[in-house]
Amino acid sequence: MPSADTPYEIVVGLEVHSRLLTKSKLFCGDSTLFGGDPNTHISPITLAHPGTLPKMNRKAVEFAVKMGLACGCNIAKENYFARKNYFYPDLPKGYQVSQHTTPICEGGFIHVTTSTGEKHIRLNRIHMEEDAGRSQHDSDDPWTMVDYNRAGTALIEIVTEPDIRSAEEAFACLTEIRKRVRYLGIGDGNMEEGSLRCDANISVRKKGDPKLGTKVEIKNLNSIRKCKKGSGDRIRAG
Repeated sequence: MPSADTPYEIVVGLEVHSRLLTKSKLFCGDSTLFGGDPNTHISPITLAHPGTLPKMNRKAVEFAVKMGLACGCNIAKENYFARKNYFYPDLPKGYQVSQHTTPICEGGFIHVTTSTGEKHIRLNRIHMEEDAGRSQHDSDDPWTMVDYNRAGTALIEIVTEPDIRSAEEAFACLTEIRKRVRYLGIGDGNMEEGSLRCDANISVRKKGDPKLGTKVEIKNLNSIRKCKKGSGDRIRAG
Protein backbone atom coordinates (compact mmCIF):
# COMPACT_ATOMS: atom_id res chain seq x y z
CA MET A 1 0.00 0.00 0.00
CA PRO A 2 1.17 3.59 -0.60
CA SER A 3 2.61 5.78 2.11
CA ALA A 4 0.40 8.40 3.74
CA ASP A 5 2.06 11.27 1.85
CA THR A 6 1.32 9.95 -1.65
CA PRO A 7 -0.67 12.38 -3.83
CA TYR A 8 -2.80 9.52 -5.20
CA GLU A 9 -5.63 7.43 -3.83
CA ILE A 10 -7.22 4.16 -4.87
CA VAL A 11 -10.90 4.02 -5.80
CA VAL A 12 -12.60 0.62 -5.68
CA GLY A 13 -16.08 -0.70 -6.27
CA LEU A 14 -17.01 -4.36 -5.81
CA GLU A 15 -19.43 -6.60 -7.69
CA VAL A 16 -20.10 -9.62 -5.49
CA HIS A 17 -21.99 -12.65 -6.81
CA SER A 18 -23.59 -14.90 -4.21
CA ARG A 19 -25.23 -18.18 -5.18
CA LEU A 20 -28.59 -18.55 -3.47
CA LEU A 21 -29.36 -21.66 -1.42
CA THR A 22 -32.42 -22.67 -3.41
CA LYS A 23 -33.02 -26.36 -4.06
CA SER A 24 -33.76 -25.71 -7.72
CA LYS A 25 -32.51 -23.28 -10.36
CA LEU A 26 -33.83 -19.79 -11.04
CA PHE A 27 -36.18 -20.71 -13.89
CA CYS A 28 -36.59 -24.50 -13.72
CA GLY A 29 -36.67 -27.47 -11.31
CA ASP A 30 -33.14 -28.77 -11.96
CA SER A 31 -31.13 -29.55 -8.83
CA THR A 32 -28.56 -27.06 -7.55
CA LEU A 33 -26.57 -29.58 -5.47
CA PHE A 34 -22.81 -29.02 -5.72
CA GLY A 35 -20.50 -31.83 -6.79
CA GLY A 36 -22.68 -33.96 -9.07
CA ASP A 37 -21.31 -35.74 -12.12
CA PRO A 38 -20.90 -33.35 -15.07
CA ASN A 39 -24.09 -32.54 -16.97
CA THR A 40 -26.45 -34.50 -14.71
CA HIS A 41 -28.35 -31.54 -13.18
CA ILE A 42 -29.70 -30.29 -16.51
CA SER A 43 -32.89 -30.28 -18.56
CA PRO A 44 -34.13 -28.79 -21.85
CA ILE A 45 -34.71 -25.48 -20.01
CA THR A 46 -31.16 -25.35 -18.63
CA LEU A 47 -29.82 -26.17 -22.09
CA ALA A 48 -32.07 -23.54 -23.73
CA HIS A 49 -33.78 -25.89 -26.16
CA PRO A 50 -36.16 -24.13 -28.58
CA GLY A 51 -39.70 -23.72 -27.24
CA THR A 52 -38.83 -24.09 -23.56
CA LEU A 53 -40.37 -21.60 -21.14
CA PRO A 54 -39.05 -20.44 -17.74
CA LYS A 55 -40.92 -20.51 -14.43
CA MET A 56 -39.73 -18.15 -11.69
CA ASN A 57 -38.31 -19.57 -8.45
CA ARG A 58 -40.31 -17.92 -5.64
CA LYS A 59 -37.68 -18.71 -2.99
CA ALA A 60 -34.99 -16.85 -4.98
CA VAL A 61 -37.13 -13.71 -4.87
CA GLU A 62 -37.62 -14.10 -1.11
CA PHE A 63 -33.88 -14.49 -0.57
CA ALA A 64 -33.04 -11.43 -2.68
CA VAL A 65 -35.55 -9.30 -0.73
CA LYS A 66 -34.15 -10.66 2.55
CA MET A 67 -30.63 -9.51 1.63
CA GLY A 68 -31.96 -6.14 0.49
CA LEU A 69 -33.75 -5.53 3.78
CA ALA A 70 -30.62 -6.54 5.73
CA CYS A 71 -28.65 -3.90 3.82
CA GLY A 72 -31.21 -1.11 4.15
CA CYS A 73 -32.14 -1.17 0.45
CA ASN A 74 -35.33 0.08 -1.17
CA ILE A 75 -37.28 -2.91 -2.51
CA ALA A 76 -38.74 -2.38 -5.98
CA LYS A 77 -42.35 -3.58 -6.21
CA GLU A 78 -42.06 -3.91 -9.98
CA ASN A 79 -38.94 -5.32 -11.61
CA TYR A 80 -38.16 -7.52 -14.55
CA PHE A 81 -35.41 -9.50 -16.23
CA ALA A 82 -33.67 -8.73 -19.51
CA ARG A 83 -31.21 -10.45 -21.81
CA LYS A 84 -27.55 -9.64 -21.27
CA ASN A 85 -26.07 -10.76 -24.57
CA TYR A 86 -22.57 -12.21 -24.83
CA PHE A 87 -21.12 -15.42 -26.18
CA TYR A 88 -19.20 -17.88 -24.07
CA PRO A 89 -19.13 -21.69 -24.36
CA ASP A 90 -20.59 -22.26 -20.88
CA LEU A 91 -23.59 -19.97 -21.51
CA PRO A 92 -26.15 -22.25 -23.23
CA LYS A 93 -28.56 -19.52 -24.35
CA GLY A 94 -25.91 -17.20 -25.73
CA TYR A 95 -27.20 -14.59 -23.26
CA GLN A 96 -27.65 -14.26 -19.52
CA VAL A 97 -31.04 -13.51 -17.94
CA SER A 98 -30.36 -10.67 -15.49
CA GLN A 99 -31.93 -7.73 -13.68
CA HIS A 100 -28.86 -5.54 -14.15
CA THR A 101 -30.99 -2.70 -15.56
CA THR A 102 -34.03 -3.04 -13.24
CA PRO A 103 -32.83 -4.39 -9.88
CA ILE A 104 -35.11 -5.73 -7.17
CA CYS A 105 -33.11 -3.84 -4.48
CA GLU A 106 -31.74 -0.30 -4.80
CA GLY A 107 -29.52 1.77 -2.52
CA GLY A 108 -28.53 0.59 0.94
CA PHE A 109 -25.07 0.16 2.43
CA ILE A 110 -22.56 -2.20 4.02
CA HIS A 111 -21.15 -1.03 7.36
CA VAL A 112 -17.46 -1.88 7.86
CA THR A 113 -14.88 -1.31 10.58
CA THR A 114 -11.18 -1.00 9.71
CA SER A 115 -8.03 0.36 11.36
CA THR A 116 -9.04 3.85 10.20
CA GLY A 117 -12.50 3.68 11.77
CA GLU A 118 -16.10 2.90 10.80
CA LYS A 119 -17.59 3.56 7.40
CA HIS A 120 -20.75 3.02 5.34
CA ILE A 121 -19.98 1.65 1.87
CA ARG A 122 -22.96 2.56 -0.26
CA LEU A 123 -24.67 0.00 -2.47
CA ASN A 124 -25.83 0.84 -5.96
CA ARG A 125 -28.12 -2.19 -6.20
CA ILE A 126 -28.71 -5.87 -5.52
CA HIS A 127 -30.16 -7.77 -8.45
CA MET A 128 -31.00 -11.34 -9.40
CA GLU A 129 -29.56 -13.24 -12.33
CA GLU A 130 -28.73 -16.76 -13.46
CA ASP A 131 -25.27 -18.31 -13.29
CA ALA A 132 -23.33 -19.69 -16.25
CA GLY A 133 -21.91 -23.20 -16.54
CA ARG A 134 -18.29 -24.16 -15.97
CA SER A 135 -15.53 -24.56 -18.54
CA GLN A 136 -12.73 -27.02 -17.76
CA HIS A 137 -9.55 -26.36 -19.70
CA ASP A 138 -7.21 -28.98 -18.22
CA SER A 139 -9.15 -32.25 -18.11
CA ASP A 140 -8.71 -33.39 -21.74
CA ASP A 141 -5.98 -31.42 -23.48
CA PRO A 142 -6.27 -29.79 -26.01
CA TRP A 143 -10.06 -29.69 -25.62
CA THR A 144 -12.19 -27.50 -23.39
CA MET A 145 -14.91 -29.46 -21.60
CA VAL A 146 -18.15 -27.80 -20.48
CA ASP A 147 -20.24 -28.76 -17.44
CA TYR A 148 -23.73 -27.19 -17.42
CA ASN A 149 -24.73 -28.31 -13.91
CA ARG A 150 -24.22 -24.78 -12.58
CA ALA A 151 -25.96 -23.07 -15.51
CA GLY A 152 -29.20 -21.40 -14.49
CA THR A 153 -28.47 -21.43 -10.74
CA ALA A 154 -29.95 -18.41 -8.93
CA LEU A 155 -27.54 -15.61 -8.01
CA ILE A 156 -27.74 -12.21 -6.43
CA GLU A 157 -25.19 -9.60 -7.42
CA ILE A 158 -24.34 -7.00 -4.78
CA VAL A 159 -22.89 -3.91 -6.49
CA THR A 160 -21.23 -1.22 -4.38
CA GLU A 161 -20.61 2.39 -5.26
CA PRO A 162 -16.91 3.33 -5.76
CA ASP A 163 -16.59 4.19 -2.05
CA ILE A 164 -13.70 1.88 -1.12
CA ARG A 165 -10.36 3.60 -0.60
CA SER A 166 -8.04 0.80 0.54
CA ALA A 167 -7.41 -2.92 0.25
CA GLU A 168 -8.37 -3.21 3.92
CA GLU A 169 -11.80 -1.70 3.22
CA ALA A 170 -12.31 -4.06 0.26
CA PHE A 171 -11.41 -6.99 2.53
CA ALA A 172 -13.80 -5.78 5.24
CA CYS A 173 -16.67 -5.20 2.80
CA LEU A 174 -16.42 -8.66 1.22
CA THR A 175 -16.08 -10.26 4.66
CA GLU A 176 -19.23 -8.49 5.86
CA ILE A 177 -21.20 -9.54 2.77
CA ARG A 178 -20.22 -13.18 3.34
CA LYS A 179 -21.25 -12.92 7.00
CA ARG A 180 -24.66 -11.58 6.02
CA VAL A 181 -25.53 -14.20 3.40
CA ARG A 182 -24.53 -16.93 5.87
CA TYR A 183 -26.40 -15.38 8.81
CA LEU A 184 -29.55 -14.93 6.72
CA GLY A 185 -29.30 -18.50 5.44
CA ILE A 186 -29.57 -17.42 1.80
CA GLY A 187 -26.07 -18.51 0.72
CA ASP A 188 -23.17 -20.60 2.03
CA GLY A 189 -20.43 -18.12 1.02
CA ASN A 190 -18.05 -20.95 0.04
CA MET A 191 -15.65 -19.18 -2.29
CA GLU A 192 -13.69 -22.40 -2.96
CA GLU A 193 -16.87 -23.82 -4.56
CA GLY A 194 -17.64 -20.64 -6.49
CA SER A 195 -20.67 -19.87 -4.31
CA LEU A 196 -19.29 -16.38 -3.64
CA ARG A 197 -17.25 -14.59 -6.31
CA CYS A 198 -16.02 -11.02 -6.51
CA ASP A 199 -15.12 -8.64 -9.34
CA ALA A 200 -13.12 -5.59 -8.27
CA ASN A 201 -13.36 -2.34 -10.29
CA ILE A 202 -10.22 -0.34 -9.53
CA SER A 203 -8.93 3.08 -10.55
CA VAL A 204 -6.40 5.62 -9.28
CA ARG A 205 -6.78 9.41 -9.04
CA LYS A 206 -5.16 12.36 -7.31
CA LYS A 207 -6.51 13.03 -3.84
CA GLY A 208 -9.24 15.65 -3.90
CA ASP A 209 -10.01 15.12 -7.59
CA PRO A 210 -13.77 14.47 -7.96
CA LYS A 211 -13.28 12.83 -11.37
CA LEU A 212 -12.84 9.06 -11.40
CA GLY A 213 -9.85 7.57 -13.17
CA THR A 214 -9.77 4.87 -15.84
CA LYS A 215 -11.34 1.71 -14.42
CA VAL A 216 -9.70 -1.71 -14.52
CA GLU A 217 -11.84 -4.75 -13.67
CA ILE A 218 -10.30 -7.79 -11.98
CA LYS A 219 -12.80 -10.60 -12.45
CA ASN A 220 -13.68 -13.74 -10.51
CA LEU A 221 -11.55 -13.30 -7.41
CA ASN A 222 -12.21 -16.51 -5.52
CA SER A 223 -10.95 -15.65 -2.04
CA ILE A 224 -11.19 -12.69 0.32
CA ARG A 225 -7.42 -12.65 0.68
CA LYS A 226 -7.01 -12.34 -3.11
CA CYS A 227 -9.48 -9.47 -3.17
CA LYS A 228 -7.38 -7.63 -0.59
CA LYS A 229 -4.12 -8.41 -2.41
CA GLY A 230 -5.51 -7.47 -5.82
CA SER A 231 -6.73 -4.09 -4.61
CA GLY A 232 -3.37 -3.36 -3.02
CA ASP A 233 -1.39 -4.41 -6.12
CA ARG A 234 -3.34 -2.01 -8.35
CA ILE A 235 -2.48 1.06 -6.27
CA ARG A 236 1.19 0.09 -6.22
CA ALA A 237 1.14 -0.30 -10.01
CA GLY A 238 -0.53 3.12 -10.32
